[in-house]
Amino acid sequence: MTGPTGSAPRRSSRIPYSWIIGGAIVIFAFVFPYIVDRPQFWLPNVGVRTCWLGIIALSLVFLNRYVGLLSLAQVAIAGIAAYGIGVSLIRLELPVIPSIIIGLAAGTAAGFVTALIAARTRAIYFLMITLALGQVFYAYASQAEDLGGRGGLRPVRKPDFGFIDFNDATYTYFLAVTVAVLCYLLCRYVASTSFGLVLQGIRDSPARMSALGYRVNRYRTAAITFAAFIASVGGTIMVFDRAQADPSMVSLTSTLDVLVVAVIGGIGSLGGVFVGALVLALLDNFAQDLTDRYMTLTGLIFIIVLLFAPSGLAGLGPQVKRAIDRRRKERTPDSVSSPQHEPSATQPADEAIHEGKQR
Repeated sequence: MTGPTGSAPRRSSRIPYSWIIGGAIVIFAFVFPYIVDRPQFWLPNVGVRTCWLGIIALSLVFLNRYVGLLSLAQVAIAGIAAYGIGVSLIRLELPVIPSIIIGLAAGTAAGFVTALIAARTRAIYFLMITLALGQVFYAYASQAEDLGGRGGLRPVRKPDFGFIDFNDATYTYFLAVTVAVLCYLLCRYVASTSFGLVLQGIRDSPARMSALGYRVNRYRTAAITFAAFIASVGGTIMVFDRAQADPSMVSLTSTLDVLVVAVIGGIGSLGGVFVGALVLALLDNFAQDLTDRYMTLTGLIFIIVLLFAPSGLAGLGPQVKRAIDRRRKERTPDSVSSPQHEPSATQPADEAIHEGKQR
């Protein structure tokens, strides 16, 4: 396609603002171990925890943003993957790599079963069904002897490949950051494919997409299963970070933690979940030093974000920019004050007709 002068239109060479911010965050994440004063404290308690919390919340936000479904089963799915690894390592005494594959398969299969049950529902019904399924697994894990009951399965040893020992906090942290970045890029890629575009069409109008011949429930099932795989990856990092698989991983408190992470970071932002995870990790480690009612402090921060940044911390920059632009427009005087400066309504139309005839 050519412009009015016959030349091809120029494409903007400017790098998107979001990519600049994302690149800066990734660079900061990789230099983080070298700028903190106590890496043995900061890396596992803040860094690695931020990564697996963010990955689990990433699966939740993917479903909400591109499918229009808010799932509260993502924590339970991550817990099932963690238990799969724990059973394989401790009960079956399998090597680490096969155990990880079994854990990922177990979590993904749990997501597929969840989709078969809940894919036909929407809104509050989908949310309540996924929450109920998560609590069913929590009750089972608390009582099952094979899963260790309330004590869980422990210790879950970290992999040692000789040349790389993940008992070293630095190696574990770099692996967690790399996996988090890959999960984010995978979600962005899937959303940009034809499959992702169909999901967005189903989100906006399921009846219209069904009339066009798309099998809505099958696409929802595939999306929920994919999100379950992402949550299972987070559960894999979680079980090695905590060195155990216990019912607290899938409790209602853990489910609410991931929901808080998603809302604080931005329920519509894939990258914002890691900002929310960082905020929650910092609160878990340092809020007790500020007040004995640290849970109240977390709740207050949650409410403040909802009131003043409905789009989460990831949407705070665009929100401030819109406010500044609105103030500038209010201060700018109306430049169109006289009729002689008003453009002719017929002139652009005549030019367009003439140009069309030439083409």
